[in-house]
Amino acid sequence: MGHLKRLAAPPHLKISVKEAVFTVAPSPGPHPKYECIPLLLIVRDYLKYAERAEEAKKIIKQGKILVDGRPVKDYKFPVGLMDVISIPDTGENFRILPIYRRGLDLLEIPKEESGFKLGKIVRKMHVHGGHLQITLHDGRNIRFKEITDDVKSYKTKDTLKISVPSQTILGYLKLEEGKYGLLIKGPKQGLHGKIIEIRREVIYPAKPLVRLSTPKGEVVSLLDYVMVVGEEEPWIKLPTI
Repeated sequence: MGHLKRLAAPPHLKISVKEAVFTVAPSPGPHPKYECIPLLLIVRDYLKYAERAEEAKKIIKQGKILVDGRPVKDYKFPVGLMDVISIPDTGENFRILPIYRRGLDLLEIPKEESGFKLGKIVRKMHVHGGHLQITLHDGRNIRFKEITDDVKSYKTKDTLKISVPSQTILGYLKLEEGKYGLLIKGPKQGLHGKIIEIRREVIYPAKPLVRLSTPKGEVVSLLDYVMVVGEEEPWIKLPTI
């Protein structure tokens, strides 16, 4: 699919609905269709490096835009949560983060943060050869040949800090009370603060809940909607609420 009707586009995209009928649709990739931003829109509509789509395509095809440390030449490439956008020619670095009441957007980050990203563990399973494989929210698969006690302690919904593009594990955050959380989905998307309560044991059809202390006060959301991003303080730069 090459195009997407603007009326049906995700509301977080910075595009004018009445300017044209269609906009670029993201290609299949690491993030869901309605939870990402096509790379062309980032270059043209977010960073304003081009006025027309053809100009943006030329910039992208020259390999001047890095996503997680690698040049990406597909203008439809879906860029999503926690991805790092780097432009070596300008020295700028950005991270894709949810902004309260705006949805996914770019947040400029210092250069020292551009070499790593946080990934939420969504799957953990054994694969061929007796290895253990962990899948992160952005589709990355990390395989462990040696299953140590540290590796065994990794659970779904926890967070790994990895270097990009090498995928070396730099740190681990367990989802528990007292940690710093970020709401990545739902009506309170973009709020962040200390996790003060986790309710895992609920009666069906109720779902596990989490309570956060944020600058907007205490908020309650689904446990699936929170991502741990730090110990007492966040490990990454977050948007001001």
